[in-house]
Amino acid sequence: MMTTRNTVTRGWQWTVSWTLALSIFVLAGCAALPRREAPPTLFSGAAPVGFSSEVRFLSTDLASVESHSAVGLQRLRNASKDGIVRALVLSGGGAGGAYGAGALIGLSRAHERPQYDLVTGVSAGALIAPFAFLGPEWDSQLTDAFTIGADQRMSLNGLLAVPFGVRRRTAALNTLVDHYVTSALIKAVAQEAAKGRLLWVATTDLDKEETVIWDLGAIAARGGEPARRLFRDVLVASASVPGVFSPVLIHVQEAGVSYDEMHIDGNASTSLFIAPVAAYFALLDPHSLEGTRIYVLINGRIIDAPETTPLRLAPIVSRTLSAALRHMASAQVIAVDQFAEKYRMSVQSTYLPFDYPQYSSTDFRATAMQPLFAYGEQCAERGRLWTTIGETMANAETAAMPSKRISLEDQNLQCPVRSVEFATAAAP
Repeated sequence: MMTTRNTVTRGWQWTVSWTLALSIFVLAGCAALPRREAPPTLFSGAAPVGFSSEVRFLSTDLASVESHSAVGLQRLRNASKDGIVRALVLSGGGAGGAYGAGALIGLSRAHERPQYDLVTGVSAGALIAPFAFLGPEWDSQLTDAFTIGADQRMSLNGLLAVPFGVRRRTAALNTLVDHYVTSALIKAVAQEAAKGRLLWVATTDLDKEETVIWDLGAIAARGGEPARRLFRDVLVASASVPGVFSPVLIHVQEAGVSYDEMHIDGNASTSLFIAPVAAYFALLDPHSLEGTRIYVLINGRIIDAPETTPLRLAPIVSRTLSAALRHMASAQVIAVDQFAEKYRMSVQSTYLPFDYPQYSSTDFRATAMQPLFAYGEQCAERGRLWTTIGETMANAETAAMPSKRISLEDQNLQCPVRSVEFATAAAP
C-alpha cells in the first residue's frame, strides 16, 4: 500500500545502497550508458516521446494522483459487471513469480478466477500482470513464460556466474519480455482497457528516487509499434533489479526539450500497491470503495522460519537484504488490511508459507521454477490459496528452527491455507 511508503522505504533505500555497493565490481564492467539529462523538476510534465503525459503519474504528485483518481473511479464503476470492483495486487519476487503465475492457472482450472477490474504489478508481478489482466484465454502464454520460456531465453542462474555479465543478463531479459509482448497482446490489452478496466505497473525513477505508476492500458491504446516498445520497456524496467540488470532509459520530452529518465526495479520503492489513488477514491466518495474485493498475491514469503546464519559476510548481507524486503512486503500487506477495514473492503492474500523449501529468487531455470509454479497451481486448484495475516501469524507462532527444510516431495508440505475454517472464509 503506497500510504506506508514513508515508514517502509527508508529501510529499503538503505538495502539498495548496500546492494549497489556490493555490485560495483559488476557494474564496473559495463560502459557508462550514454544519456541525456533528466528532467530538472520533480513534478514535470515530461512524457514519453509520442505519448500523452496521462500514460503515467508520479506517486508523490498529489495533483496528478487526484486527477487519476477521479478518472479511475469512474472507469472502474463502468467496468464492473455486478457492481463489485475486484482488484488483483501482484508483488515482486524474481523467480518467485512462478508461484503467482501457477496460482492464477490453478484458479482458472478451479473456475474460481474472477475478472479483475484493476490489476497492479511490481517487478516479477509486473511481468505477470498483463496475462492476469487478459484472463484465462492467455493462460498458455503465462504458463510458458514462467516454466519454459524463462529457462530457454534467460538462463539467469548461469549468467550470474559470469563476471561483468550485466549486458548479457539485460539482453536476455529484453529477449524474454519482447517475445511475449506481441502486437496481439497490445491489441487485447487496449480492448479491455476501453471497457474501463485498469492495468497499472510500477517502476522506480532513479533520478527522482520515486515510484512511477504506468497505465499500460493507455499505452496500449496508442497502438502500433511505438506502443509495443514502450509497453515492453516499462515491463523490463519494472523487473530490472539494480546490479543484476542495466537500468532502462525512457526518452521523454517537455516543452520541446528532450530528456532521458533512468528507470529501475519497481521493488526499489514499493513492493506492491493497491494504488495511491485508492485513498483519493475515498475522499471523492466515502462509500466508493465499499464492497471492493482485493486479492494480494505475494510472490515469496512474508515470514520465514528461523535458521542459523553463518558468521560470514555473504550470508549475513544476503539475509539482511532478504529481511528488509520481507518486512516491507508484510508491512504493506498489513496496511492494505487496515485500509480495507476502514473503508469496508475485503482482502484476501496469498504468499509462500514460512516452511516452504528454500529457493533462489535469481534462479530462472525451469527445474527451479516449475516446482514453484506447480505448488501455486495445486494450492489454488484445491481452494487453499487465499489466506489472512491472522492465520499466517497463528501458524508462525509454532515455527521452530527445522533440522532440515521440508522437501517439495514431502507429504507434509502444506498450502498457505491450512484449516477448513480459513479455506471457507477465503472463498472468492
